[in-house]
Amino acid sequence: MIDSQRVKSWQDIGFEIEITRDESPTLRLLESVDPTKPNGESMHHSGGANTETNMIYGEPAAMILGKVKDPHFMIVGLGLGYIEMNIAREALRLGKTVGLITSFEALPDLRQFFYLWLHDRFEEIHPEVVATYNAVLKCVLMKSEVSAVQVKDFLRGHFKSLEDIDGALDQNVVFKTRYHAIMYDAFSAKTSPHLWEEEFLTQLLRVGASEPSLLTTYSCRSSLKRALKNQGFELPAREGFMGKPLSILALKSFR
Repeated sequence: MIDSQRVKSWQDIGFEIEITRDESPTLRLLESVDPTKPNGESMHHSGGANTETNMIYGEPAAMILGKVKDPHFMIVGLGLGYIEMNIAREALRLGKTVGLITSFEALPDLRQFFYLWLHDRFEEIHPEVVATYNAVLKCVLMKSEVSAVQVKDFLRGHFKSLEDIDGALDQNVVFKTRYHAIMYDAFSAKTSPHLWEEEFLTQLLRVGASEPSLLTTYSCRSSLKRALKNQGFELPAREGFMGKPLSILALKSFR
């Protein structure tokens, strides 16, 4: 059931809007977990939230859609829904269907905001929040013949109720299936330490990854690379976004 309290702004839930270099919006935490830094962590690179998401997650989504019929996607970090919108765009562009999208998001307000926006229940969310999601979708569909209506209809089929968006990912989660594509977009190890521990990652891959499968992330953290190699993934070289260290696109049984 949707919370009937007053509608909340981004600031009310601990975020501020940041417009990145490609003019796409992201969110930044108001409070930092690092005492040496005045600002909280941003969800995306300042060089371009939309451009980064397309490179790190959109292109691999197209890869798996071209290889697997009705693939299953796991997204760790719903955030503003960039990855989900990229998956929808690529599926619609290629004329493909998706078997399952499982999105994990620890913050209840982000789950609720995205669900309400997706189902056009604008009277229940702050106008600033509606405008942000609209801007995200506009950026995702830039230079695409896919329409906003098509993307929202596609995603409504996967998120029919608020409960279809999963909560925090932890060691007790029982996966609905095995996944052909794991889009790992969690906050950094400073903000979400357990999500980057090698033992946790190894278990996630052991029980959650299908064959063939891929894992893609903005990070090149050593604990993740070790877990991937332990579970039989290949790690071809891949550049990071706009000068970042190497990012990871790991492949398993991807022939």
